[in-house]
Amino acid sequence: MKIDVKKIAADLGLILGLVLFLLNAIFYVVDIELFLNGATLINFVLVIGFGIYSIINSRKKLGGYISWNDSFISYLACVAVGMSIATLSQIFIFVILDPTAAETLHEMGMIMVKETYSSMGVSDELLEQMLIEADKNPSFSFSNLTLGLGLGLLVQVIFGAINALIFKRGNPEIA
Repeated sequence: MKIDVKKIAADLGLILGLVLFLLNAIFYVVDIELFLNGATLINFVLVIGFGIYSIINSRKKLGGYISWNDSFISYLACVAVGMSIATLSQIFIFVILDPTAAETLHEMGMIMVKETYSSMGVSDELLEQMLIEADKNPSFSFSNLTLGLGLGLLVQVIFGAINALIFKRGNPEIA
C-alpha cells in the first residue's frame, strides 16, 4: 500500500489552518491591535513548525526515509493549506464581518509608519508622500490579503526547500 505524503501533509495543514483561524479569532476578540503587533511573528513560527513536523511525520510513516521531493511536497502542502485557511479567516473578518476593523487597523498602521519614519529623520515631504501612497493601499483589503498569501507562500517555498534538504534521508538499501 502506497503512502500518500500529500494526504498526510494536507491533514496537518487542516490542523494548522484551524490553529491559525482560532488565533485570528482570538486576536479579533481580544484586541485587533494584535494583528499589527505580533500576529505575523506568531503565525510565521507556527507555519514553519508545522511544516517541519509534516516532513518528520511523513518520513516516519514512510519507514524513516524520505526523498527531497517528498519532503518538499510534505512541507509545502501542509503550509499552503494552513495559510490559505488563515487568509480566508482574515478575509471573512476584515472584508465581510467587520470592514471598520480593517479601517481602524489601517489608520493605526499609518500612525505607526509615521512615528517610525519620523524618528528616523525622514524629511516631512518624503514622509507625506509615503503616507499618501500607503493610504491608497489598505493592508487588510481583499487584494492585499490575497497578495500577502501569495508572497507568504513564495517565502515558504524557500524555507520548504531548505528544510527538505535538512530532513531528507535516503534509503541506503535502494541507493
